[in-house]
Amino acid sequence: RGSTSANYVLAQFAGRLVLKTYHCLCSGHDLGSVGSKAVRSARLSTVTGHESSRAFVSTVAGQEACTSLLVKACYDLTGLDGMTHGSFTFAEVRPITGRTHQIRVHLASLGRPLVSDAIYNSQAFATNSRWCPQLFLQCSRVTLRDMDGELRCAEAPLSPDLIRALGMLRRNSVLA
Repeated sequence: RGSTSANYVLAQFAGRLVLKTYHCLCSGHDLGSVGSKAVRSARLSTVTGHESSRAFVSTVAGQEACTSLLVKACYDLTGLDGMTHGSFTFAEVRPITGRTHQIRVHLASLGRPLVSDAIYNSQAFATNSRWCPQLFLQCSRVTLRDMDGELRCAEAPLSPDLIRALGMLRRNSVLA
């Protein structure tokens, strides 16, 4: 911290020059069919509590936040009874701004909260956490410039827990 290279990286984050790509699984298919793109833009306000923070969409206060979304796949959770017990959308999301809980709040405000989100999807958390033991949101790619101005990209595959969670679902061929 405080080194020239650290300050250079921090300045890229502050200037919104770092590109971040996340993958997430949210409840419902209403985000569109595979290949659908959307942009969610809304003001977000944050309330900081004793041990945690919570953000919410605000029409009068807060900072502008913008998130782009690409639907990658649609899934159903089918029980042993053969009935569908939930529909889900696997998406690639890119925060254009960087606000607290931005992706989580934007999707929840669309009525499509993330799977296993104890804060913004608390009513389904107990059920979701049985088959997906962690919040289904993972940064999969970060791109920034090195000190020579060259683009550098760091990528990470989905964690084993998230891969197992996707394996519990059935791909919906109607929306694919």
